[in-house]
Amino acid sequence: MVKKNSDYKKPQDPKSFRAFLKKRAPIYLGLIGLFLLFVYPALTEKDLNSILDDSFEGNEKIAIDMVRFYSGLNDSGITILEVIEEKINEKHEGQKIFDDENTHATFFVDPIPPFLEANNEFTHQVTFTFDAENNQSLVYSWFVNIENGEVSPIDDDAKNIQQTVDYSD
Repeated sequence: MVKKNSDYKKPQDPKSFRAFLKKRAPIYLGLIGLFLLFVYPALTEKDLNSILDDSFEGNEKIAIDMVRFYSGLNDSGITILEVIEEKINEKHEGQKIFDDENTHATFFVDPIPPFLEANNEFTHQVTFTFDAENNQSLVYSWFVNIENGEVSPIDDDAKNIQQTVDYSD
């Protein structure tokens, strides 16, 4: 009978997967660390679209989507929401304004009452408001006709944004 030596270790097969991982574990850990350090924060960064409420339904949702995704007369180029986000980033340069807890952005949708003159051409009024921590509000308003897809600015600021979208091809 042959006695087994307790100090004897079976040599590892150099082609085994475990040996492969053991040899390269520091490299893989370093790559995971670099991913978490540089890529993950960029992927989780907030933007204007991430702080907006998306709980509207029916005609209200259609009216808001018409304003949000309006991309000019020929449906090419940037959208109204992208232009608003650029304006906000210019106004708050160097700040991560969308990550701040005191930053709020909302859409309000109201059907146009029958007694208003605009009721002949439009069905809803969509208003976008943006409030930052320093109480500097941005307010933009549009008339929307959900039946024919027409979007028309109400105030001068909204008109400037819509012109930027229309001529940004």
